Amino acid sequence: MLRVLLIFLAAIAAPLAVQGQAGVSFEATSDAGKVVLESYFEVSFTLLNAEGRNFTPPPFNDFIVVSGPNRSAQTSIINGQVSKREGFIYTLQPRRLGRLTIGSATIEVNGRRLRSNPLTIEVVKSQPGSSGEEVFIRAEPSTTEAWAGQQIILDYKLYTTVNVENFNILEEADYQGFYARDIRRYDGRVIREVLNGKQYVTKVLKRVALFPQQAGQLSISPMNVQLGIVKEEGRRRSFFFTPEIRRVPASTEPLTIEVAPLPPNPPASFSGGVGEFRMYSQINRSTVTTDDAISLSITINGSGDIKRVQAPVLKVPESFELYEPKVSEESSYENGGGITGKKVFEYLMLPRETGSFQLQPSFSYFDPDSSRYVTINETVYDITVRPGTGRGQAHLPGDAGSLEKEEDINFLKMDSALYRRQPPFLGSPLFWILAMLPVLALGGIAIIQRWKAGRAAIDPALLRSRRARKVAQQRLSTARQHLESGSTRAFYDEVSKAMLGYVCDKLHIPRSSLSKANLQRQLEQLQLENSLVGRFMDVIQTCEMALFAGKEDAAAMQDTYQDAVQVVSEMEGKLSGK
Repeated sequence: MLRVLLIFLAAIAAPLAVQGQAGVSFEATSDAGKVVLESYFEVSFTLLNAEGRNFTPPPFNDFIVVSGPNRSAQTSIINGQVSKREGFIYTLQPRRLGRLTIGSATIEVNGRRLRSNPLTIEVVKSQPGSSGEEVFIRAEPSTTEAWAGQQIILDYKLYTTVNVENFNILEEADYQGFYARDIRRYDGRVIREVLNGKQYVTKVLKRVALFPQQAGQLSISPMNVQLGIVKEEGRRRSFFFTPEIRRVPASTEPLTIEVAPLPPNPPASFSGGVGEFRMYSQINRSTVTTDDAISLSITINGSGDIKRVQAPVLKVPESFELYEPKVSEESSYENGGGITGKKVFEYLMLPRETGSFQLQPSFSYFDPDSSRYVTINETVYDITVRPGTGRGQAHLPGDAGSLEKEEDINFLKMDSALYRRQPPFLGSPLFWILAMLPVLALGGIAIIQRWKAGRAAIDPALLRSRRARKVAQQRLSTARQHLESGSTRAFYDEVSKAMLGYVCDKLHIPRSSLSKANLQRQLEQLQLENSLVGRFMDVIQTCEMALFAGKEDAAAMQDTYQDAVQVVSEMEGKLSGK
């Protein structure tokens, strides 16, 4: 009977546990909210933290299924917490114009069917006459009209219709009049957007949080970026070189932010916070004597510039002696794509009279969304002060009264005894040896740590440049072994890697941008002798031809090896003096 009851309870609790399990969800997302009729987009149905079965997609009546479902699975463990993600991805193309709805997909989890949220896609007609650029960047602020101290999120977004391989920020914008802070964690997914009747692939390249420090019209200068676009001439890759990248300059338009001053007549408890904040307070005791000190902590956190927030004014009874508040903690961190801050203030006070009193901490901030001051003062503390002894009157650190001490006359010591006095240990040689041992040990540890930090602080590119010749010699030594064993292909492959690796490490040339033309141009810019550059390129050409033609001439391999060793040695002598 007991076994049947347990099975029955387990059957009832299982679906309830699935329904209430934290973190389990099934949702639909799209990489586009607006598309043109001839384009396509992706829809993903994602199940989090559960094992799913019998996935059923919604009917795509208004769309052509270009591909899908493409399944993806991911499992991660962070601080002992296991999270799972399972996705079903479709590529769709709309059949008609208008606002089209994608219904809910379903999936079965532990006997229950979960439904995803529906999606709405706006399909517009493309404009054949639009002359949009193939690639550009824009500075897109969250608002162009703000209050002084308000947080503004500025995104530098890439719009492109071609394949952008990489980007390099050449010149940052000037944020004069703002406190600026880079945001590292944000949504960097690739999104499809329609701009001026043309569909682009977009991606946020950089995000900055701005806090205007003054009122007026503040300008943000352009940011200059170099974009790397892969050439699409259909060139076939060689054994050594990747396709060339076309460098395209791009810059944002100048940006103007209108900053208004905060409204006049703020509350008395306003201390500079602009944004959305919360206040928490805590008192160490509610019943004290006149000998005790009371400690009150106020914690302020929220989305805004926490440095602007000063200690709120605390109103205390007249019989309380309040000391200057101190900041015990101040921090800021990224949260939800913006900056969130936290500040903790400590208040110390001394009750001088007995009785019943009340403390009501109050904090006011300016809310940009509602354009008004908001005051938080819900918590009221009832404090009871009882008489103390009077002799142990509480003093805070630094109080002059704490230095006063009563001095009494001590009794004379009547009993005495004579004994041979031993040499004191304090000041003896053994004492100094033992005392210096920890100092010497700490000094040795500090020297070792500084040496390790110095090595870690070396620029990796500079370190590779210093070790370029050593690495090349190691590769040439390996090539020598292949030469002696008669391994032709391995020999030429190792010689080419030694030569190209030496130049890339020595001249800081990225492997992705390595080409014959770029390589020869870089060597010529160093004002090396033309004969030396020519001999270097001849060795590269010989290796490439040998690998593709299959040469097996031992004499030619010996000549190639000697030329490579001599060229690397001469180039090291020339480049070391520059």
